[in-house]
Amino acid sequence: MRTIILKLFFVLIAFACVSLKENAQTTLIGKRYIAQVGETCKDGIGMLYTYRILDFKKDSVVIYYKVIAEVIPERKAMYEHMYDNLKKPYKWKVKKGILIIDNCKEFNKMTIQKSTLIGQNLVFNQEETK
Repeated sequence: MRTIILKLFFVLIAFACVSLKENAQTTLIGKRYIAQVGETCKDGIGMLYTYRILDFKKDSVVIYYKVIAEVIPERKAMYEHMYDNLKKPYKWKVKKGILIIDNCKEFNKMTIQKSTLIGQNLVFNQEETK
């Protein structure tokens, strides 16, 4: 009887561990994280604010830049679209509270803390849903 109870206990512990892993993985799906990486006065005509974006899908995370340009209308589109072709998807997984992005040197491993991803050089905050 004692052996059966111990086996049942270990099965429940294993199930809880698998469940926690799946929960960490699914909490990122469909979410977008953002970190400001630059702020520049450009050509004496205004400001450029540059952000890195992590956009999580079920099987990949798309990493890209976004620029908010507070400049004259003639230059706004040029600055805001200069990184459009740099979007790149990567495979990702979560292990023990650590986000691992495969084959991405810049954001290889990050710690997950509530609605924040903490990397070596950047802190990403979850984008507020509108």
